[in-house]
Amino acid sequence: YKGERMVEGFLERYFKDIKEVGEFHFKFLMQNKFVFPKINYLEVKRFIDTATNFLLDIDPEFLDSLGRKMRNDIEALYNFYKNFKKKVEFDEVVFYQDYLQNLENYKKLKKEYIELKEKLEKLNLTLKQTEEKLNGYDGEPSDKEELLKYKKLKKIYVDTIYEISNIKNDYYSKKEELEKIEKEERLKFIPKFRKYKEQYLKQMQKVLSCKLFYYDKLLWYNARNSNLIQKFFRDSDIQGDFSTKTFIGYFLKNIDELKANDAEWIMYLKKLSKVIE
Repeated sequence: YKGERMVEGFLERYFKDIKEVGEFHFKFLMQNKFVFPKINYLEVKRFIDTATNFLLDIDPEFLDSLGRKMRNDIEALYNFYKNFKKKVEFDEVVFYQDYLQNLENYKKLKKEYIELKEKLEKLNLTLKQTEEKLNGYDGEPSDKEELLKYKKLKKIYVDTIYEISNIKNDYYSKKEELEKIEKEERLKFIPKFRKYKEQYLKQMQKVLSCKLFYYDKLLWYNARNSNLIQKFFRDSDIQGDFSTKTFIGYFLKNIDELKANDAEWIMYLKKLSKVIE
């Protein structure tokens, strides 16, 4: 039970920012009776950005103050969402690098384990170097001074082997204990983490999708009131209303001129043309 509370406490802190941001915007949209679109407008964002920039090139003043405010709001919210999504992308990374480091008993044990590991590495290096020096002798030397050096090396060699054998028991014991904690904590952590991640990312996706849906409507409301954009539609013989769906058709029709070598962009546009409202 204590372990479950540790996990819950960590996750509440870890997801605090996205929870607060998501709930604030979601509550605002619900209270003001905004309608959530049938499709996920996050998938349309790339094209909406392209269309906005394209139209701004034609008429830099066509977007009104509300449109600019909505665009900036969406971009800030999208960057927040994108960065958090990247932060929680790999469950195992969060588990090992963040959650386990939050457990005092694990941190203490890990520190002791690392110290033993480093000590073993140094002892093994000493053993190897001593063995190489001993191999340079052809049996016990007759020279008194060399004999003393030889015996000293033999002692270092034997003492090092003894010390390694003593440390190894403690080293493997701590390694086993660490692995046990990791296994037990992982079973408690990963399912809950995934549940939190799905819940809060989905909420942000709904918020962004709704805001993009309304921005898209406002974008084309502004566009149809621009003389320069009206002229561009007439000169380009664009058939249909002022909408993202119509503009996708224009881009697909002129794909050779606009995005000649981007097969991925063509597939993206074709997909959007089938699902856009």
